[in-house]
Amino acid sequence: MGVKQMYKEFITHCHRELKQALMIFVNPDNYPIHIHCTQGKDRTGLLSALILLIAGVPEDVIVNDYAKTQREFAPIYDAVVEDVRKAGLTEDFAQAPPQNMRETLEYINTEYGSAIGFMDAIGFDEDLRERVRNIICS
Repeated sequence: MGVKQMYKEFITHCHRELKQALMIFVNPDNYPIHIHCTQGKDRTGLLSALILLIAGVPEDVIVNDYAKTQREFAPIYDAVVEDVRKAGLTEDFAQAPPQNMRETLEYINTEYGSAIGFMDAIGFDEDLRERVRNIICS
């Protein structure tokens, strides 16, 4: 399984976990919120994309933001590749090309009609999104 397929698996099978993560953003007492995972691009990238979509950020801006990760990895790329290989993964798990996020957003749009449709499907409805929007966009 490559990175792009892993992202699709997150979207398809991690509804409860994604909703749980999004729920943290509903409570203003939780701010500031620091999002991170092992490399800061996969789970972090997906959650960040959903938050940015809630804020109304265009998909092309989200894709470009995600792609910055690749540039930031440059100084530590060899170490990241070594880490992913030790974990039994291929080198593509050490990369963050824009097409990964672009195809993930396209998958969401194809399977759920839109990011809003996806969030509705996982139980993160408009009321919850509006509460997040009121916090992060004010």
